[in-house]
Amino acid sequence: MDDERKSRLHIHLGGIIILIIIVLILFKVDIKSKIQSPQFNKNITFITEKAKSIWQTYILTPIKTKTGELFIDITNKGIKKIQDNFTEKVLKTTDTVEEVIK
Repeated sequence: MDDERKSRLHIHLGGIIILIIIVLILFKVDIKSKIQSPQFNKNITFITEKAKSIWQTYILTPIKTKTGELFIDITNKGIKKIQDNFTEKVLKTTDTVEEVIK
């Protein structure tokens, strides 16, 4: 039943790349010279810089901010719990010492 729902034409990314290369070869495009051209390198550099900027701005920075806040909250709760337990133990000890002294 699942096979019936799937489309009959299933193209993978690798297949698309191979088809593009075949079409470029048929139209006699020199792929090597295009890849080595300064304009191609400028385009790749531009795309790389934009991708890094998007990654930094929209993905990495919000994740770091949220995890940092979460870490601070968790550690503050843990420290508060340790302080409360320590205070409770000290008060019990002082109460016990005072009872023994009396």
